[in-house]
Order: sequence, then C-alpha cells, then structure tokens
Amino acid sequence: MHDLINYRHLYYFWVVSQEGSISAAARKLEMTPQTISSQLARLEAQMGKSLFTQVGRQLELTEAARSVLPFADQIFMLGEQMQQALSSDSTPRQRFNIGVADALPKTVAQQLLAKTHNDHTRLCCTEGSPDELMAKLALHQLDVVLADRPAAHGALRLESQRLAQCPVMILASPALAARYGENFPACLNGAPMLLPTRDSTLRIQLDIWFSAQQIVPDIVGEFADSALMQAFGIAGIGLYPAPVITPETIPSEQLQSLGHLDGQYADYYVIYAPKKINHPALDQLLHQCAQEQQHSAML
Repeated sequence: MHDLINYRHLYYFWVVSQEGSISAAARKLEMTPQTISSQLARLEAQMGKSLFTQVGRQLELTEAARSVLPFADQIFMLGEQMQQALSSDSTPRQRFNIGVADALPKTVAQQLLAKTHNDHTRLCCTEGSPDELMAKLALHQLDVVLADRPAAHGALRLESQRLAQCPVMILASPALAARYGENFPACLNGAPMLLPTRDSTLRIQLDIWFSAQQIVPDIVGEFADSALMQAFGIAGIGLYPAPVITPETIPSEQLQSLGHLDGQYADYYVIYAPKKINHPALDQLLHQCAQEQQHSAML
C-alpha cells in the first residue's frame, strides 16, 4: 500500500462501522447502499485487506478493520472539532463519549459524571448492556463505560477502576412505606419487591443477603433497567433496592426509605481502553477513583 489513502472512502468505512450496516450508513449519508459498497471495495483493494465480514444480517469488523478504526476515529473526530472551531468564536467543546450500563441508577450515573461537566466538554451518553458497551469501547466508539462490575480479566485489553461504593437502601412509595415500614428488615418478608434481573451484580448480592436473613420477599417484578424499576416503585407496585450516594437524591415526595441493608454496598466502576493520551474527562474520573481508594483505605 504505497498510494495515499482515499479519505472519502475511509470516511464511508468509519460511518458504516458506527452505524453497524451499509444500509444504515447509506441513510445517514443520503447515498445508495450500492455506492457505499463499491467505495468500500475500492478501499479494501487499496489496503489489500478485507474490512468487514458478513455474520447473518450483521457486519462485523475484521482484525484489519479493528486496527484501522482507532485512526479513523481520531481523524474524523478531529475533523468535527475543526469544523466546530471554524464555525464558532469560542473554544469548541470536546466530545466525551460515555456508555452507561442499564443497571446503573441514573441518579448515581449523573453524580459520578458531575465533575466532568465543564465549559470544554460535551457529554454524549449511551445506555446499554455491559457486553454491548464493552464491545463499543474496544472499538473506540466510546471513551469510557460506567458499570456495576469490572471488565473481565484480560477482556478486550480494557482496564477497570472502582469509582464509587454506595450503601443500598430499600425505597417505597408513601402508601407501601406506611404498610411495611416497621420492624425493618423483617418487614421485607412477604413484601412485594421489585428487583434487578438475575444477571445483575446487585441481584446476586441481594439473593445471598435475603437467604442469610431468612427473608423471602414476594418478587413482583424484575428489571434490567434501573430507571424502569424506579418508575414502578414510584407507582407503588413494590418496594425496591436503590444504591444511594447521598440521601438528597431520593425524590422525597414520591419515595421513602425503609432502611439500609447492613453490609450491602454497590460498587461502580469506570472501564476504559488505555491510550497514550487519555481524554481529559477520563483523567478526571481516574482522579476520582484514586480518591475513592484513599477513602476506602482510611475506613
């Protein structure tokens, strides 16, 4: 490969990798799928490498494409920033692409990310399952993932740092709090309960805790999405567990705390792919991790 790369063809590759299919990229670019396919074929011929493989109806990146994508990310993200700089008199905001695991309470995510919000950063948040987000992180489509578990050891060359540890409270609507609020935690036995799904780290902890306390709640709902679980809790469908950084984040007119679960904490992690130069907002999160570790060591 001696000729200069055709950056227009590289841009089509970049959009296809982001959109996940040629048809989706064609809609975004307002082009025909056939045109994009032919341009990708020319790029592959120039590189001497295949960039995509067809798996069912989905396109998957080849190893060659995985090595090309980080460079394309930098090229075209810098291009976007350049356009912003040229169209504005002020300093453009730098995108910070964040994946938030669906099991993470939204109030917790907001507080964990609060310090990254400044005049120089534009937060771009995506929600999904941990596995989906880890895959995007490995492909450099995200700068960081916030999750309730660390990345698997050695998985996709990712690193994890604990960002926060939150006590777990049981919350209820005022009507259910009046009915089940006395003699905590024994009052949870037989009480209608909303819980995370069984693949959640918090759910595993809760099942062990309930068994140790000989408490058998009436499980009326299981949720992968913490925001949906909270909505059902506010509606009075059941009690539900909520990791809380500060009590002030509980909507007091809609929910009441029945108490803390002794010894039960939810750990939250920042997961990232190490680079020679990290995003400044990631450095801020890693600084928070260092502070959390110092705080834990003092307890």
